[in-house]
Amino acid sequence: MTFEWIKNCNISVKEVCYLILPLVLLLVVFPSIIQQDQGFISSKYDTLLAVNSELSVANDPLALWNPNWISGIPEYALSLSEKYYPTNIPGLLFSQDIYLTNWFIIIHLFLAYLFFFKMSGLMTRNPELRMIFSTIYMFSGILLARVDAGHLTIIYALTWIPLMYYAFFKMIWDNNTSVINIIIFSVSFAMIFFTGAVYYLFYSCALLAIFFIYYLLKKKLSSRMIIAVFLSACIGTLLLAIKFIPVVISSSALGRIDAINPLGDGGSLENNIASFIVGTPIDQVFSSYESLALIGIIPVLLLIIAFIYGREDWTIPAFFAMVFAFIWADGGRTLLSFIHLLPGVVNFRVAGRIFGALLPILLLFSLYGFDLVLTRFKNEDFFEISHQQKKNIIYGICVLLILKLLELPFQGIGSIEAWISLVIIAIFVALLYCNKATVKNLMVFFSAALVVDAILIYRHFSAINTDIFIKSVIIVVIISAVVILFNRQRIHPHTTKSNVFCGLLMVGILIMAMGNFSYLTVSPPNLDNSPAIPIVEKIKSLPTNESQIWVLETGWPFYHQDFTYWFIKSGIHPIRVYYPNYLLTTLGNAYTIGNTSYYIADYIVDTQYLENGNQNIDNVTFKVQNVSIYQPDHVLPNAFVIRKNEVVPVKIEKFSSDEVTISGHFAPGDIAVLKTSYYPGWKVNGQDALNAGNMVAAQVTSETSAITFKFDPNDVKIGYVLTGMGIIILVIMIIKRREIEQYFVSMDVIKKEQGSSHKKKKQ
Repeated sequence: MTFEWIKNCNISVKEVCYLILPLVLLLVVFPSIIQQDQGFISSKYDTLLAVNSELSVANDPLALWNPNWISGIPEYALSLSEKYYPTNIPGLLFSQDIYLTNWFIIIHLFLAYLFFFKMSGLMTRNPELRMIFSTIYMFSGILLARVDAGHLTIIYALTWIPLMYYAFFKMIWDNNTSVINIIIFSVSFAMIFFTGAVYYLFYSCALLAIFFIYYLLKKKLSSRMIIAVFLSACIGTLLLAIKFIPVVISSSALGRIDAINPLGDGGSLENNIASFIVGTPIDQVFSSYESLALIGIIPVLLLIIAFIYGREDWTIPAFFAMVFAFIWADGGRTLLSFIHLLPGVVNFRVAGRIFGALLPILLLFSLYGFDLVLTRFKNEDFFEISHQQKKNIIYGICVLLILKLLELPFQGIGSIEAWISLVIIAIFVALLYCNKATVKNLMVFFSAALVVDAILIYRHFSAINTDIFIKSVIIVVIISAVVILFNRQRIHPHTTKSNVFCGLLMVGILIMAMGNFSYLTVSPPNLDNSPAIPIVEKIKSLPTNESQIWVLETGWPFYHQDFTYWFIKSGIHPIRVYYPNYLLTTLGNAYTIGNTSYYIADYIVDTQYLENGNQNIDNVTFKVQNVSIYQPDHVLPNAFVIRKNEVVPVKIEKFSSDEVTISGHFAPGDIAVLKTSYYPGWKVNGQDALNAGNMVAAQVTSETSAITFKFDPNDVKIGYVLTGMGIIILVIMIIKRREIEQYFVSMDVIKKEQGSSHKKKKQ
């Protein structure tokens, strides 16, 4: 029955196997996900950052304001938030299992494989090549380095980029402006934004814009192509409006915990190349995972073959997309660094991140290069170079030399890996230019390049050991065995040359895998043994009249995210947490009202003691496992009234997401205050709230016995309307699919008729 269904869907058993294979490979690389090790397959610090963010809204995911907001920032209005991304809430909401994060990573790596597999069909129908290069993308440094770092939002964004590229190239290259391609582009477009890695939407669109502008200047775009692309982008923009509108409005209300210097890092041409070949970082400012793009030497050499021997209408814009990415990756180390100061991108940091948007394009053309190699072997058409191809090589070298000249004022010594990588590339280009690319010479050169690459990678990734080697070998053996199984009848003596190059590619994957697997480790957060647990238990055991307890930590929150986790889990509001952004209206630690100083926190916990072993607070009320805790005598309630410079307690009738109601006898002139960071959208008894000491407040104008604080921001309403419009347009397009596609076809027919009429008039 299953095989009949596969046949009816026009899918071969081999292709089904190639679509399932990555799951097997991922289990080989990440066996811990089925071993219940109670550890993350990513850095516990950045992973917990994402978990804590999700946990803070999991109890009421539809609410806009939540008393558990970490740092008081509205999750829906934060560009880095993944609130609207499909995997954000369900994991914690339904299971309360934070280790589902491991499965989310595996699922996205699997999806990254599938989406690249889909994209690779633009270049070849060969399922073996598509499977192999999709595996390279899945196990590239671009993705695995982010897994190691715990940058979940970046993993999610990198997953969707190939699918968006597929839809774009399908419309531009194949003139396939079907409704399904428009939907794929627009949904992928929105998904990348929803992941929270907003800059990847900019990077990927910037690279696609280079292709679009090139074809526009070459007059290769029909009216229906242009309309389809712009329609896709417009629908995608409408879909993401639910987040985009609040992000734009909130941008002026947020600050960064670390100052962003858009020119503070960057590499050079040779460093950029080495990042792909050896996996070395392009700069010394940020950690290696920020620019680690290791795919190995073989894909890079195949990319060069594609650039030289491939279709110019494909390869020329791809080459300039790569050049733009390299210029961007140079950061502040090029005379063109001003591009980082342009409006809208000045807040982007870490220039090397653009490699994530570039890699799917480079691998697609690397696949194209390998397909060209196999085709020429099959037709016994060797790599003789034409006069035009020689000119193209000269033009390409000139462009890269200009790029290098722009870098010279900032040139450093550079790493040995970078210079060796550049030399390998130069020798290979010279080999092709001088018509010395015989089969024998190519085999020798590819083999020698692999040896050099293996030495450099082993030298750079010192953690490569026997276990890593065995894992890598298992991966390569499984891939090779599956390929041979489905192609055993096609393996003949006359295919020896192709088989040798396939073997070299597999060795390249082995070397790449060893490098990228070497830094992957399981990171146990040890939450069940956290010192936060007894502290939370002690605090919860003490009497309180407040609806919610607030706690302030003294230590650097990045290293104490277990405290953040347990505070939020217990309904306690952590004031100081690790988060990239903070509200400019963040509350102060204490306020003086009348003659009394009031603390904002109910308890001050000396987590800094766990860092330096010292007593870091002056007053100590009690200790829990040597961690000092201070309970101030005067603390601002969750909600209160200021009357004649005195704090008047009130009764909180309702303390819930989006709404807090207090009762008492309130007279004109009283100032009602909610202890939360002020943010536009708060209303008090239906009137816009005021900012009083960075808290939400309003002056009572008439006697009343109840005051309601309600969060009802207009930016969300606008976003809802626009996103709803986008969804409605998608539904209409699906319903009217045939009419829309017929309209696109008629546009070309009319254009052809107009062209024929114009020619007849000339004649």
